[in-house]
Amino acid sequence: MRTTGPGQSALLLLDAIDCLKALRIPYAIIGAVAASFHGVVRASLDADALISLPANHADVAALSAALQQAGLTSTYRRGDAHDPIGAVLSAEDRFHNRVDLLMGIRGMTEAVFARTMEAEFMKARIRVVGLEDFIAMKILAGGPKDLSDVAGVLRVSFERLNRPLLNTLVQPYGKDAVRTLESLLRGRQ
Repeated sequence: MRTTGPGQSALLLLDAIDCLKALRIPYAIIGAVAASFHGVVRASLDADALISLPANHADVAALSAALQQAGLTSTYRRGDAHDPIGAVLSAEDRFHNRVDLLMGIRGMTEAVFARTMEAEFMKARIRVVGLEDFIAMKILAGGPKDLSDVAGVLRVSFERLNRPLLNTLVQPYGKDAVRTLESLLRGRQ
């Protein structure tokens, strides 16, 4: 384990990634770490990754066992019918650092993993969610902090944005999400 105290969820994320790689589970870093990668630095008490593992799949048990073997406790929670997240496997160390591994976000397809970007993070190679997928996820979440992240990322990364792809990714989230995206893009022009 890389962590030596509280406030080190980013280090714990690297331990979780080691488990994902060992089990050949595709992943994409999301949340505050991805926001930083895309140009908006903000603090967070946990770290998040989207993983390609069906919420009802037997491999959930294997991943949980791998996390426990790495010295972490794991907790599995399924989302209900109204939750945009199918399930979450949370890993925590003895310092209460936490990593949430999300399985299945409504409207997202496996193509999200093909669009990840490789980056170096704390001397390790990681896969970060692509810019357009990051924005689409944040619009789906829709909270003030999420939309603030989108506005910040658009200020920094607008020129790199693939707008047709982004429009396609937001469409499944409904008319309100499309209007939110249009509003955020208008504010950027």
